[in-house]
This record gives sequence, C-alpha cells and structure tokens, in this order.
Amino acid sequence: MSTIAIFSLLIGSLLGGRFRVFILPPAIVLGAALIGGMSAWQGQGPAHTVGMILLFATVLQLGYCCGAILSRARVVGYRGKAAPSFDGSSLS
Repeated sequence: MSTIAIFSLLIGSLLGGRFRVFILPPAIVLGAALIGGMSAWQGQGPAHTVGMILLFATVLQLGYCCGAILSRARVVGYRGKAAPSFDGSSLS
C-alpha cells in the first residue's frame, strides 16, 4: 500500500503542476480501474481493493494540491515588479 501512496503522491504533484482541477476525475477513474484490475488479477479481496482505491484517490488529491501550490509559488517568484498604472491621474 505504501507503493501506491508514494506513486499517487508523485502523479498528483505532476498533475497539479501542469493541469487544472478538471484532470482529477479522469485520473481517479483511470487509476481506480487499473488498481481494481491488478487487485483482481492478484486475487485480493474486495475490502483490500476498495481500501487501495480510496488511498489512491486521497493521496492523489493531496499530491495535486501540493503540486499546484508549488507551481503557483514558482510562478509568483518569476514575476517582476508591476508596471506603473496608466490611469491618467499623473497627467497634467
């Protein structure tokens, strides 16, 4: 289970740095299908499969949130000083 947690955290952080929130539902469905198929192939019980899918979905969202925050912080760091306003108040 720790392998799923680590990989879903990494995948979530990559998705958070690159995409918007609308990528999460397809990623969760795809990951749940893959985990369900692998668990069935390995002969795991349904409770174990559901637990792994819930762990995957939760940690994927956590990784997405962390990746989005880091991406936002990186963008703000690259921005320069704001251009002076040209609202006409300094014109005489």
